[in-house]
Amino acid sequence: MSTPSSHSENRQPAASERVIPPVTTHERLVVALVTLLQFAVIMGFTMVMALGPDFATSLGIPLDHLGYIVGSYPLAAAVGTLLWTRHADRFDRRWAVLGFLFGAALCHLIASFATDFETLLAARMLGGLFGGPAAATALAIVIDVVPGVRRGRAMGLVMGAFSVASVLGLPFALWLSQGFGWQAPFRAVALLALLVCGLLAWILPPIRGHLDNPETRQRSRKGTTILTILAQPDHRLGLALIATAMFSNFLVIPNLASYLLFNLGLPREDLGGLYMIGGGLSLVGMQLTGRLCDRYGCVWPGTITCLMTALVGWAFLLHSPGPSLIWIGFGAYMLFSSARRVTQNTLNSFIPADHERAAFTSTQSAVQHLSSAAGSYVGAGLLVSTPSGALEGMPLLVAVLMVALVIQPLQILWLSRRLARR
Repeated sequence: MSTPSSHSENRQPAASERVIPPVTTHERLVVALVTLLQFAVIMGFTMVMALGPDFATSLGIPLDHLGYIVGSYPLAAAVGTLLWTRHADRFDRRWAVLGFLFGAALCHLIASFATDFETLLAARMLGGLFGGPAAATALAIVIDVVPGVRRGRAMGLVMGAFSVASVLGLPFALWLSQGFGWQAPFRAVALLALLVCGLLAWILPPIRGHLDNPETRQRSRKGTTILTILAQPDHRLGLALIATAMFSNFLVIPNLASYLLFNLGLPREDLGGLYMIGGGLSLVGMQLTGRLCDRYGCVWPGTITCLMTALVGWAFLLHSPGPSLIWIGFGAYMLFSSARRVTQNTLNSFIPADHERAAFTSTQSAVQHLSSAAGSYVGAGLLVSTPSGALEGMPLLVAVLMVALVIQPLQILWLSRRLARR
């Protein structure tokens, strides 16, 4: 069973057309499987953010170097997706995503045997080479299968994998690390990715509508170059939006665990529960925002979530909240920061034509990972750890964050107006 698609379904619906038909069983199955795949990929990426203090202590890595460990994965993922872009639309997407996920699983296993900063850095970069194309191809599958009028909800579900990772995955990884050593979470994620590979091979139908459709077959087989993507104004605007969003996200996220533990004095045993609460709130925010995008478009949900992220970030990161307010501030930041990314990814899903979907999502993934790495490295460069582990330099980091968050609503408005005129 292949999945055809048409470019007419990929335009952004006008307000008068926002009547949302029922979801088909086929869509539910594909979205569920892709969400599970994204959960495995995201766990492989994000667990180092929470585990940083644990493996840093064991391997003798300075805390202010954690941003480099976090940033190595998206940097390599960007390289992997850029190399994949030209070929991304030439194959059945099911087999492509299976191959990349299997490679990522092996790399997580290799990372568990790291002995110092250099070997862990190398293993993380190798994992990124496979994880980046896996995530990009999975996103192309969702765009192929789900029509535009329901795509906000689907994007909310798929991106909710990040929240599920926070609610279930990261607390479990922290528990494994505390009880069995920092290596245990890496091995658990490798096993999870292999299990997901088995499910995908067994259940996921072929995704080759871009190859079976006579209108797009020839262009898909020729491939789409990065220069072709970048030559189109709408594509450039969408990529710039993602770059700004991910840069602002990763200025903060890699340093949150250290900030909570050493600046705010959060007990180590509370870290898992805090991520669980934050992930749960972000999951709710993503689902609600996805539905709002389907009903009302992306402009005002995107504007509100960006400005609320800025307000909460300013209060939470600069004013050292007390013990009870730590939970409120962290939860609110995770909620709004995650919700704004749903609006941005939903809006970008309307940009590519059928024959260039995987090429566009691969280029978008590369930009996303490069900007994530840039945010991680800039954050690491702006912050300095004291002998006690506390991070200094937060005011300057927050100032950069505020500028990036204020720019994003303007980018969303500009891109939305251009897409509406197509």
